[in-house]
Amino acid sequence: MHPSMFPYNHQPPPSREGNERELKVIGEGRITAVPDGISIIIGVRTENLSVQQALKENTTVSNTMIDGFQNAGIEQSDIETASFTINPKYDYTDGKTTLVGYEVQHLFEVHVADIKQAGEVYAISVASGGNVAEDIRFFVKDPTPYEKQALSQAVQHAGEKATAIADTLGVALNPIPLEVTERTQQPPGGYVVAAKTLGSAPPIQTQSLTVVSAVEVTYRY
Repeated sequence: MHPSMFPYNHQPPPSREGNERELKVIGEGRITAVPDGISIIIGVRTENLSVQQALKENTTVSNTMIDGFQNAGIEQSDIETASFTINPKYDYTDGKTTLVGYEVQHLFEVHVADIKQAGEVYAISVASGGNVAEDIRFFVKDPTPYEKQALSQAVQHAGEKATAIADTLGVALNPIPLEVTERTQQPPGGYVVAAKTLGSAPPIQTQSLTVVSAVEVTYRY
């Protein structure tokens, strides 16, 4: 009987993949971005023996602060409550716990499109009675183009590393990646300056941002 009548008896030709080895490398890309926005966490903390009075004082300062921001041209949508807390305060003396008052804290997150307005935000807060500044963060409104550039650079970097290793070992590298996996651990973030108390309006200087991407690339050789 003709062999073609028994297709399952045919053996495929030996694969060369069994003789190939894999080489894994990590590539990194870094792109410098110019921030086009700023986010500020700022607010007021009040204390009083009476929780109602502490809340009243806090509300007065907060409203004055918001009015000042809006008068400076900051949109209501760019002023958000970041946190609002009311906490009792206790004194611990001679093994006794005594309630000594209440603390009310209201923090706002203010987004400014014009980075030059950042100093004005602090000045308005101080003038209004604000006394807390949590952080200031520079950011890029649309980081996608920078992320793509960083990823492209990371892949290129991985290829250069793999080529250097293959040349050193004296082996022929297949330049087409077998697998590419993104290994970026954190999304691009802003430059942060942390603080706890607010005294006067600080001079704000623009900070450059670095968008970092990493990839793990597997090659055959």
